[in-house]
Amino acid sequence: MKSLIWRLFRAELRRGELTIVAAAIVLAVSSVWLFTSITDRMEQAIFNKSGDFIAADRVVRSAHPVDLPLADQAGDLELDYAEQLLFPSMVYGNQNLVLASVKAVSEQYPLKGSLRISSDVAGSDAAQKQGIAIGEAWLAERLFYQLKVDVGDAIEIGEAEFIISGRIVNEPDAPFSVFMTAPRVIININDVAKTEVVQPGSRLAYRYMFAGEKTNLAEFENWVKPLLADNQRLVNVSSGDSPLAGALQKAQQFLLLAGLIGILLASAAIAVASRLYCQRHYDTVAMFKVLGASKPQIRAIYLGHLFAVIVASIVIGVGVAFIVQWPVANYVESLLNITLPSAGAAPYLMAIGSGLICGIAFTLPTLIQLFDIAPMRVIRRDSDDGVVNPLWVGIWMLLSVFVLLLLYSGSLMLSLILLGVGIAAVALLLVISQLLLWFGKKRAASLRNLSLKIAVSSLYKRAKQNRVQLIGFTVAIKLALVVWVIQQDLISEWQQQLPEGAPNHFMYNISEPQKPLINARFENENVELTEMFPMLRGRLVSINDEAVSQQREGEYSEKNSSRRRGAGRELNLSSVANLPYRNALLEGEWLNASSVNEASVEQDFAQRLNITVGDKLGFMVGASEIVVNVTSVRSVDWNTMQPNFYVLLSQDILKDFPTGYLTSFNLPENKSAWMAETMASFPTLVLINVKALITQLSQVVDQVALALRLVLVVVLLASSLVLYAQVQSSLEERRQQTVILRTLGASAKLLRNAVIYEFVILGFLAGFIAASAAQTILLLLQVMVFDIGTSINWGLWLLGPVIGTLLVSVMGAGATLRLLKQNSAQLVRNLN
Repeated sequence: MKSLIWRLFRAELRRGELTIVAAAIVLAVSSVWLFTSITDRMEQAIFNKSGDFIAADRVVRSAHPVDLPLADQAGDLELDYAEQLLFPSMVYGNQNLVLASVKAVSEQYPLKGSLRISSDVAGSDAAQKQGIAIGEAWLAERLFYQLKVDVGDAIEIGEAEFIISGRIVNEPDAPFSVFMTAPRVIININDVAKTEVVQPGSRLAYRYMFAGEKTNLAEFENWVKPLLADNQRLVNVSSGDSPLAGALQKAQQFLLLAGLIGILLASAAIAVASRLYCQRHYDTVAMFKVLGASKPQIRAIYLGHLFAVIVASIVIGVGVAFIVQWPVANYVESLLNITLPSAGAAPYLMAIGSGLICGIAFTLPTLIQLFDIAPMRVIRRDSDDGVVNPLWVGIWMLLSVFVLLLLYSGSLMLSLILLGVGIAAVALLLVISQLLLWFGKKRAASLRNLSLKIAVSSLYKRAKQNRVQLIGFTVAIKLALVVWVIQQDLISEWQQQLPEGAPNHFMYNISEPQKPLINARFENENVELTEMFPMLRGRLVSINDEAVSQQREGEYSEKNSSRRRGAGRELNLSSVANLPYRNALLEGEWLNASSVNEASVEQDFAQRLNITVGDKLGFMVGASEIVVNVTSVRSVDWNTMQPNFYVLLSQDILKDFPTGYLTSFNLPENKSAWMAETMASFPTLVLINVKALITQLSQVVDQVALALRLVLVVVLLASSLVLYAQVQSSLEERRQQTVILRTLGASAKLLRNAVIYEFVILGFLAGFIAASAAQTILLLLQVMVFDIGTSINWGLWLLGPVIGTLLVSVMGAGATLRLLKQNSAQLVRNLN
């Protein structure tokens, strides 16, 4: 029996169907291994580097001391550990008094990133530091100008005196807030007690920081999360509120979607090839049964073939990916200037699992029904036409696709989008194809071109088979188009949020008299300022005349508070004539020059505080209270590096209050000394440098774009495999038709043109519907997954039909035209 299985297996490999199945599994396994190995390692490298922006891998944040053995647990798990305490305090120096934000750090701070300190105020030299000596202080640059002190001078914080030992050049976990009014002072955490500043009721922020291996960090998370109170939380760089967190999460979604599409295409190729394999073995199984073979024996033969193909393909796929990943990894490292960590066991497990799921789930349904072929088929070839239940097979395939999507992505939303649009596209395809075939049949008799008439007639005659082919063509083209557009347009849309020359500095606290002076100074240096936004500090005190809580967000609890949730802090209010950049009006009407006591509220802020259009908001501005009516709700893209506000007021309100102004600009490298002179001339200004954050965001975009280019290559290979499998599935019937037409005297040129016309029609139809489905998927992804503005890609409607026509006609005609080179006798001998 084993020798029979082996002889038949070698014969099947020469026929080609099992070769397509094997190639698809190899592609699925190798692409999954490559995606998991390279993209996961790129993701780890991105996150490892991005940890620099919180100075650690994980941070426990709390407004009160955390009563847990965090340091002991970190030691047990071999994690690096550091602490910091943040609080506001007045700083006294050289007869001047300034409110500052004090950061008290332990000797291990920072665990990640670069804390760079300069030994003088104006110098460009800076050394990387870790920890600060007891009794010393490092100051932000503007504090030197405000206090009129220098390195080596003494300052006082509370009851303690400190010696200034350096200027803060770069602080890895500096908060990204252009409204952080207090400049930074860094001291040793052991000096806090002697300042006597921290008292009951003080507004404090505790940070417990951890860094180490990924597995140890995961174990720490599992331990600490259930123990944290409601007002305590564990964060990493992707769970923060900064633009970097949003960029990293979006990067994961881009890479995940691209990898999913590659697997779907490989699965489609396996399904098509296995269907063809089973169809070609109806007669063989019937003959086996006539000759006395039992059902278990037949099952052993074909399941043995399937098992051999799957195992061999998985081994080859892993081997191919392992070899290919070396040059790819080296290219990625050299191009992006990052070091990729080791791959680990996860890529092997994911690749083997995907190979087994693809190989079994997409071949077994049709293969099992093959065993029910009756011996009667030997004399009546149509006796088992209904043995394969297309509905049952279709349901099984859909369930398999959904399980594969869900397991690989872990995202129910993404899985439903891809599956739902796919089902809708198939339904649309069946309706349109039926209408076109019906119309073509009506018009075929009036066609003068005999080749076109034969093509239309052939399409109608094989309507059922052509629908299946159209589904395969459409799926392949649709998914390839989706990846192409993601790689081109969605990445470009993302990059547009950080255009070349985007502002890398924010400056605020500009007074009305200083505006013309600042404008003139910047204009003389050819440094362009963005719009100057008026700013007003106000505290939300009521919503619809109901007092709101003033507790900070992390401290508020509905159970323990009798008041409605509030903002928890003072808000920065502003007024603008036009809707700001990348703000979108969702509800209501935008503010205009005639608006009186009106406000526009940001969407997330409104949802968090349950604010709707028509509500009344009360603000305390200094000693005055203002009441405004909410007339609109808008969305805000916080990743644009542009000034944005939770609440925008009508212009009439700010006229009654003194306001400062906020602006932003892109500062060239050679203007640093000039900027220092500007700050010295205007010591009350506040300058925030976000250049490092913009650089990191740009690197994330570049890394994702490169990963998608690698994925696109695999997707194109998988698409070609699906197209080839679909063409192969119709060769036997086309061979029969060619024999008949040749016998009736049809010339080779006539048949060649008929074949080309037929595949051109199929390709155009598949490309058009693929473009429709791809556009639908992209719109849903833009809104529900990537959270970026929607846009219609008109190029898809041209590219889809053109690509579909070219690919399907070239591959189809190329495979079919070989039949025309054979004479009638050769064609008859090759018939099943």
